[in-house]
Amino acid sequence: MPGSGDAAGAELPEQDRLLIEELHKLEEATHLNYDWVYDIIAPHLGRSILEVGSGIGVISKFLVARGDPVILSDHHPGYLAYLRDRFHHVPHVTYRLLDLNDERYDVGGRPIDTIVCLNVLEHLQDDGRVLHGFRDLLNAGGRLLLQIPNYPSLFGSLDEAYGHFRRYSRRSIVGLLMGTGFRVVSIRNFNPLSIPGWILAGQVLRRRELSPTALRLYNRLVPLARKVDFISRFGGLALIVCAERRA
Repeated sequence: MPGSGDAAGAELPEQDRLLIEELHKLEEATHLNYDWVYDIIAPHLGRSILEVGSGIGVISKFLVARGDPVILSDHHPGYLAYLRDRFHHVPHVTYRLLDLNDERYDVGGRPIDTIVCLNVLEHLQDDGRVLHGFRDLLNAGGRLLLQIPNYPSLFGSLDEAYGHFRRYSRRSIVGLLMGTGFRVVSIRNFNPLSIPGWILAGQVLRRRELSPTALRLYNRLVPLARKVDFISRFGGLALIVCAERRA
């Protein structure tokens, strides 16, 4: 198979296979949401991309289809093996086993002008150190694209169950990025229509996971949400940020 790095595409253990099957169901249930996220970040993408936390490739498929060099990475060897199999026919994709808790990140010495990090930073205890590491991988002017959960006040049982250390505010993420060598190019709210459901599930009912029915309902609402996206100026369940490494 083309690509370099760790985690050869050996047969997956049963536990990994079942986990990937569940993630596929999630991808299918919310595919319109991933389409929307990609459309938002696409104008900010460069020509050589590192995706951090690729998982099973829900955003990777869009990055790979661009035709530019892309490194897919994850800390889970099973995901890397799956990604190798999913994109084995694509010569411009490489693969790295990347643990963001390590002191340094090995991406094979490849030039990178864009790091895509969606729904990952909130899972890392020392997010400032991680952002310092991202900065060191980019040349001056290189871009970092983040999707992170919004509003610390919304932290609840769902955040705990999904392994979130925190939720962010605009002020906190801008300050963190400025303190780690970035300047914010753009920041926007995303997905305001899901705020009531998140409060109900995570703070009122104290649920530990989102129901498949709720996810499919949200997916059906995405076309409407895109049409009324002007309301995101007033808030959103997530933030999508584009930042540049300062010289």
